[in-house]
Amino acid sequence: MDNNMLNIDPHADRLEALKDLSNVYERLVFEHLQNVAGELSPEAQADVACLALNRLPSKYVRHAVDWMFFIGAGELERINRAFDMAVTNAIARVLDNPPLAETG
Repeated sequence: MDNNMLNIDPHADRLEALKDLSNVYERLVFEHLQNVAGELSPEAQADVACLALNRLPSKYVRHAVDWMFFIGAGELERINRAFDMAVTNAIARVLDNPPLAETG
């Protein structure tokens, strides 16, 4: 029987590995926002995430353990500095300009 007749994607198993991809900075920003969840509304958290992530480069990995194992101390310091600066600036900007839903 033909896979196309059954609507089975013959490439589905190839795409399965792509589900493991994640952006290191997204993970860092989202974890940080969970830690400060009580201080910012969900709308403000979303705004902070967008602002911070738009200031950070993409750094995709398949598994967190992979990048932590292969990254050097200098690169880790650079990532932490960039992350801290982007999130700090984003929070300050959102606090200075709260989401419209919160000012009404």
